[in-house]
Amino acid sequence: MRLRNFGKIKIEFLIRFILLMGILGLIPALFQCQKHTPEEESIIGFIEQHRQEKDHFFKNDPNSPLLPEDKATFTGLKYYPIDLSLRFEGPLIRLDTTLIDTIRGTREGDLRPALRYGYFDFLYHGKRYRLVVYKMLRDNPQLEKYLFLGFTDETSGKETYGGGRYIDLIENPNNYYVVDFNLAYNPYCAYNPRYTCAIPPSENHLPFPVTAGEKIYKEH
Repeated sequence: MRLRNFGKIKIEFLIRFILLMGILGLIPALFQCQKHTPEEESIIGFIEQHRQEKDHFFKNDPNSPLLPEDKATFTGLKYYPIDLSLRFEGPLIRLDTTLIDTIRGTREGDLRPALRYGYFDFLYHGKRYRLVVYKMLRDNPQLEKYLFLGFTDETSGKETYGGGRYIDLIENPNNYYVVDFNLAYNPYCAYNPRYTCAIPPSENHLPFPVTAGEKIYKEH
């Protein structure tokens, strides 16, 4: 008799649990196994390898931006889980202008000439957003094709570096780019106060939390 009652209690508990999970929207997460296409697996593998190589550089390379005391205890940078919904592809809408703009640096008096090269449009959760891309005017020919895409979002100063994060873009003749927020990274001044870094323009603030890419390392 007691065993029967115990079994009845277990079934009632299970029913309550399933109903609760349904209310919280957790049942799909419990039973659905997310599968990736071979292309997606390749992208994920690239991002993971990139993170491992960057950790190795930060820990071992003499050009690492880490302070000596941080380098000694460094075990790896902090990242959000990879989220391919925050990876976008498409062209840059070029701006027909030769007017020189200025990107400010984090250090007083650090003013960097730049050309407003174009902007990248993307659709996320049914809303369209735009990020302005600059071409930094440099004397170094090796950096001639580098395009500056810096941004802030609703995680800035909370979970990510307050000065904003960067995504690397290289000018190409096909005008086709990948803006992958999983590769968003902190500038060197996030690790070491002796660096001065370009400040993303205010127009490149995204009004939602970009929970992808690199998180804050530490406050200096």
